[in-house]
Amino acid sequence: MSHKSDKLAALAALKRARQGVPREYKEEDDVAIYDEVSEEQYKKIVKGRLQRDDFVEDDGVDGYADNGMEDWSGGEEGNFYSDEEMEEEKKKNKAKKKKAKDSGKSKSKAKPPPPPAVAPSFNDYRKKVTADQENDFMSNIFGELDAIPTKAPVASTSRKRKTSPDTSYNRSDNSSPVPYRSLPADNSSDGLDEFFTSAVPSSDDLDFSSPRKRVKTETSETDEGGLTPATQRLAQVNSFDDIDMDAFMSTDDDDISDHADVQVKPDIKPSNEPTFNAQPSWLAIYDSLSVSNTEDPSLGSLSTSTASSSVKHSDIDALETDGSLHFFWIDYLEHQGELFFVGKLKDKSTGAWISCCVTVKNLERNLFVLSRQKRAEKGEGDDEWYDTDEVPEITDVYSDFDAIRSRRGIKKFKGKFVDREYAFGDPDVPRGKTKWMKVAYAFTDKEIPSDAQSPNIAKIFGTNTSAFELLVLKRKIMGPCWIQIKNPEIDNRGVSWCKLEVIVEDPKDFNPFPDSDDNAPKDTPPLNIMSLSIRTIVNHRENKREVVCVTARTWRDMVIEGTTPPEQLPCTVQTFVRPLDRFPPGFESTAKANAKGLISPMKNERMLLNTLLVAIHKTDPDIIVGHDFLGVSLDVLLHRMRDLKADHWSRIGRFRRSAWPRIGKQGTNIRFLSGRMLCDLSSDAAKSMITSITWSLTEMCKSQLRSDREEIDPDDTASYFDGSIANPDRLMTFVRHCELDAHYHMAIASKVQILPLTKQLTVLAGNSWNKTLNGGRAERNEYILLHEFHRLKFICPDKSWGKKSVVKAEPIEDDPEALKDALKGKGGKKDKYKGGLVLDPRKGLWNSYVLVMDFNSLYPSIIQEYNIDFTTIDKSEVEEIDAGEEGQLALPGSEVPQGVLPRIIATLVNRRKQVKSLMKDRSATAAQLLQWDIKQKAYKLTANSMYGCLGFEYSRFYARQLAALTTHMGREILQHTKELAESMQLDVLYGDTDSLFVNSNATELSEALRISSEFALVVNKRYRKLEIDLDAIFQRLLLLQKKKYAAVKVEAEGETSIEVKGLDMKRREYCQLSKNVSQYVLGRILSGEATEIVVEQIHDYLTSVGENVRGGTCPLDEYVINKRLGKNPEDYPKAEGQPHVQVALKMKAKGGNARAGDIIPYVFCLPEGQEPSKTTQSDRARHRDEVRRGGSGLKIDAEYYLSQQILPPVQRLCEEIEGIDRAHLAECLGLDVNKYRAIYSAGPSEEHIFASFDSLKSDKERYKDVDLFNVKCKNCKSTFAFQPLNNVDCCLRPEGALCPACNAPLLRPSLQVQMETQIRKQLSLFYERWVICSDPTCGFRTRTMGVYGRACLRPGCTNKVAFEYSDEKMYTQLRYYAYLFDGARAVKNAAGTAELESIEALAARHSELMRQMSSCAKKYLDEYAWRWVDMNNLFGTLRLK
Repeated sequence: MSHKSDKLAALAALKRARQGVPREYKEEDDVAIYDEVSEEQYKKIVKGRLQRDDFVEDDGVDGYADNGMEDWSGGEEGNFYSDEEMEEEKKKNKAKKKKAKDSGKSKSKAKPPPPPAVAPSFNDYRKKVTADQENDFMSNIFGELDAIPTKAPVASTSRKRKTSPDTSYNRSDNSSPVPYRSLPADNSSDGLDEFFTSAVPSSDDLDFSSPRKRVKTETSETDEGGLTPATQRLAQVNSFDDIDMDAFMSTDDDDISDHADVQVKPDIKPSNEPTFNAQPSWLAIYDSLSVSNTEDPSLGSLSTSTASSSVKHSDIDALETDGSLHFFWIDYLEHQGELFFVGKLKDKSTGAWISCCVTVKNLERNLFVLSRQKRAEKGEGDDEWYDTDEVPEITDVYSDFDAIRSRRGIKKFKGKFVDREYAFGDPDVPRGKTKWMKVAYAFTDKEIPSDAQSPNIAKIFGTNTSAFELLVLKRKIMGPCWIQIKNPEIDNRGVSWCKLEVIVEDPKDFNPFPDSDDNAPKDTPPLNIMSLSIRTIVNHRENKREVVCVTARTWRDMVIEGTTPPEQLPCTVQTFVRPLDRFPPGFESTAKANAKGLISPMKNERMLLNTLLVAIHKTDPDIIVGHDFLGVSLDVLLHRMRDLKADHWSRIGRFRRSAWPRIGKQGTNIRFLSGRMLCDLSSDAAKSMITSITWSLTEMCKSQLRSDREEIDPDDTASYFDGSIANPDRLMTFVRHCELDAHYHMAIASKVQILPLTKQLTVLAGNSWNKTLNGGRAERNEYILLHEFHRLKFICPDKSWGKKSVVKAEPIEDDPEALKDALKGKGGKKDKYKGGLVLDPRKGLWNSYVLVMDFNSLYPSIIQEYNIDFTTIDKSEVEEIDAGEEGQLALPGSEVPQGVLPRIIATLVNRRKQVKSLMKDRSATAAQLLQWDIKQKAYKLTANSMYGCLGFEYSRFYARQLAALTTHMGREILQHTKELAESMQLDVLYGDTDSLFVNSNATELSEALRISSEFALVVNKRYRKLEIDLDAIFQRLLLLQKKKYAAVKVEAEGETSIEVKGLDMKRREYCQLSKNVSQYVLGRILSGEATEIVVEQIHDYLTSVGENVRGGTCPLDEYVINKRLGKNPEDYPKAEGQPHVQVALKMKAKGGNARAGDIIPYVFCLPEGQEPSKTTQSDRARHRDEVRRGGSGLKIDAEYYLSQQILPPVQRLCEEIEGIDRAHLAECLGLDVNKYRAIYSAGPSEEHIFASFDSLKSDKERYKDVDLFNVKCKNCKSTFAFQPLNNVDCCLRPEGALCPACNAPLLRPSLQVQMETQIRKQLSLFYERWVICSDPTCGFRTRTMGVYGRACLRPGCTNKVAFEYSDEKMYTQLRYYAYLFDGARAVKNAAGTAELESIEALAARHSELMRQMSSCAKKYLDEYAWRWVDMNNLFGTLRLK
């Protein structure tokens, strides 16, 4: 009853509380939680527990071991307090609470301290496993378990409770002090504190003889100290006679330690883990490298202390006897109006080459102010300037500029009037010599806007000119060279990390040595080059990349023009590696014993980065070499150094910085390396010098070094750092792979001579070496012209940045040429101009010798031949070149002096000839030949690129008119040369820009050579600078399309090689398997064997290819497709249908890198059991590494590769070969023959065509195979194809129907008669009713119909015949004639385009002509029964009920 009453009372209390009555607190009696027993009773309870079976398996000596007693530790490991300590702890807690309460009174709400960052665990670096993958894994396990036969159960003995060891258990000093599970893993990037770092054990001391099984031990009954073992003491509590002590001791324990008198018998279980005893083949290259003593005394200790280099500034003797300083500059930094040049000089006391930073102060801007012809005033309400009749005076211009500079806060300036010339594109600036006001003021003052104007000032040039550009132009500094510094002031104020710092107060004291000075130093000083290889891993929890391993391979005092390869030069190798949780056992000792470099294990990532920065500072490299360093590695380094607050992070460059600047977008942070040059093998400059498809390191090693580089899957990086592996071999393999990559970087750079070649290019241009190394070709051309025009006292255009605005010009209705441009889609795109002339090829296989006659450096030669230059041609005279190209070109006469551009090109060409003549000297050394070869390449590249600055839109010397004039003359020259060849009875097969393919019709090589010599002699007599020469001789030529051909090229001494241009096998989006197949087929075609044999060989080979692809015998690398990202993957508006974009997005989602310009490798594959029809093409694309990884469950999509990667290229190669058709090729590959035969036999076959509906086809596709409507002009007797109204070459113009050749009018009756004639001719061909066999190898053609209907009449042929001129073809032909004059359809096709208004105007202008011509075609179309369907005949018998 009391229990029931308590419930009722509680319910009543709740009701009162609900009504608002306050609740009262009532103390309740304590409930007995524990049973109180005496000591004797407790001992009996413990004995009873120990007599029962164990309920928990023993988990280790120092872990949980049940001895039958309660755990009174309160759940806190390692916290043991006495009663006094507990009381003290309570007092401290009360004091803290009181203090917090008092502080809360003064502050509204105190913020709690942030929780400590959770250190990442090893699993954070593993790739996340999806639920589907986990289910598949468990299914495989259960499937294996089900397959195991069951055994009869074996009776087992009862096992008693295990006991804890005695606390006096003696540990050896070499044992692992902390078990794996209780190690506070230092995976965080923040590093370890000083207290804990000393407690972390070396992996060499850890015993992992059996990670899953405790070793068996044999001990004596008592130890030497007379202490009874814990097992015997516990035996006194109760009897353990029924327990097998050997089995008892063989429990799992990861933390068992070695005793002095313990014999360890490891029990190794069979493991499925791969063994790493087999040495990879690339380790042979690693072992062959020349490495100097790893303990290099010049490097000193790699401590992270802030101590500077061992060389003191006061100990350096750098000055000459006259007090000057000789200094070789290599890089610069412009900051706050001062220039900081970084380079090398020689310490005269030690003879060592050291780095030096020279600060040039007191630099002044040079502005050129153009006065107005007439004083101007601003209009009311707008910003336009309107001229007046007043002529401004010199004092007016001076006063206006004084007002402009005062508004910008410029304190003082100097000004004077000088004579200068202008010859560039600004129409508001007068050409020729003019008076300009030259203004000079300090660079430390603000910049004046480039568009600044005033009533008396029209234009100001030089406002945004950089200090570097101005200094090198005024001091005539041509690239990296020796500088003589007068009055140097040695002041080590610490602006850089260089060994010596110098200040130059007067810029005029900073001058290069003149070429005439014989005592001046000439050679480039030796440089320190560091090749950096960086390995990263994705922290999936933080979604960040972290650095795990870095190798710095350094060549000190290396002569870049030397001929010794880097593998034979001594170098120092430093590798820094850190664990993810801990190193594998024995790694430190193995790393220390490494003979090919110093491997330094680091405790964490921050220590790794700090040590790397120290190594860079002590080595002081002038050049850093890497692969994809700027785009990937540098970005990761910068973010990690900033996040981890690395010490002296600015040591990655050569200038000291304390505050972090903003880190820019990926690939734009080269400024952080200021003072050190970067040679990135994936930069634009390197790609222009290295022939490659993907420019991946693996491919470049194969193509340049003939070395097979093994790739490591980035997703497998965590497995190499697994600390539970019993030996360090796997991690050492990873480290050595990183070290070898550092060698590969330098080996490739040395192979292509990128450093000496870019230096020579920079010397010719007079710009910065670092800009040339990282793809500044346009800047090189600019600086060549800047130096020359500055010498001639010309005002040069200012540099502009950003996207240029295109001004759209509206065509004038009364201007036929403007309307013509609008019809061609040129409205608002005046910056476009025609390129080179490409002649229509005569397709086919040519078996006689073909001569390739090529003009040497066509465009540079044209510039010299016709003296095309800014100074010789007024651009207004060239304005109409690109529009009509019918008028007389205003080329400069012979009396005009040679222009700047022709003179520069002529100088480069002459210097190249001189260098090439030196190379013919048989007594020259290998080093001299190498230097001369580099020079002649630099001259050639520079001369050929000079034309580019005219046509490059973002060049400050951009001149569309001059570029259009140059290409126009190129087209004229090629056309005239073709006509000359035909006049000599030579057959021209093809022509492209600067070359002609001439068929010699000769079967003897000597005869072909004679013909080429005669032809070249005749052509070269026509020109002064232009020269044509024999470029190649083709023994056999397969000409397919424009810019697509393959040939057997005759080499020296009668040898031959295959030359391929523009074919599918040269494109990276075709896999290697496709290229191999195409290569074989091409080899058979060009073999010269009989056609029947070639066809049979190709068919047999394709059959075997189809079987191999379906059988899966081809290696994975042959299926890889490479495609370049045109922009960042997330910037694609429609990424669903683009496989490479989808793969790139997946890469970024996993933490990888993918940006514009990257080559994405992917493979088309399918999951097991899935059909291709159920997925889109993009969904089937997977990254190469994802497919290569074991257990992916993916298989190659054989149907895709056979139908899309192999069949189309092979079919295009065989188009001109008789006896081969697409259907047979598909049949050999095992594809659906009907599908491809229908496509092939669209003309000669009447089978059902599996294609798109006719209504869904475009007009271009629908009428691609029709015969054109050819019109003959009565005036000039020329014949041309009549084009539809939408075509730019349509003869219907606003003035009328005009002949394109002579502009004579075309009369309507003439057009009607010609159309009637051609339609009747087509009808005549149709009614001839020729039939042809569908098998091209048969090709039987007849007008006789056999008794078997469609069967071929040739004996032995079982194929069918079809009409050669089918009903559908006739219908399409008639529709085409009507389509040509369908104005409504032309307007509909132009809807939504810029040409709509023009098309509507033309349709209205010629409406009557088009109506009558259309009715002429429709008359025949309406009579053609094939277009009509008689619905009454089909459905007339049907009746509705």
